[in-house]
Amino acid sequence: MNIQGLKAYQDIQSITSPKATEKAQPQTQEAKGFGQFLKEAVQDVNTMQNSAEKQIQGLVTSQPGFTSHEAMIALEKADVAFQLMNAVRSKIVRAYEEVMRTQV
Repeated sequence: MNIQGLKAYQDIQSITSPKATEKAQPQTQEAKGFGQFLKEAVQDVNTMQNSAEKQIQGLVTSQPGFTSHEAMIALEKADVAFQLMNAVRSKIVRAYEEVMRTQV
């Protein structure tokens, strides 16, 4: 076996070893709860809607740097994100109602 083949094997071994993966991913980051995940998702949708509103206001007031193309893209992104959030909310409500209907 040549030296380069052994070096490649050692590289692969160091990547796949459990100690290497533990060092690569710091344990300081705490696992997020479902509520925190939903809160961040709602904040992201709100940010998209605010961005779309600013784009539209800039377009209406004829401020430089705002184009109708960018405003429409921002508006559609915000609309799709809101529709997705609403669909997820509906699924969560239905799942909650189903759990509440189950008899113990």
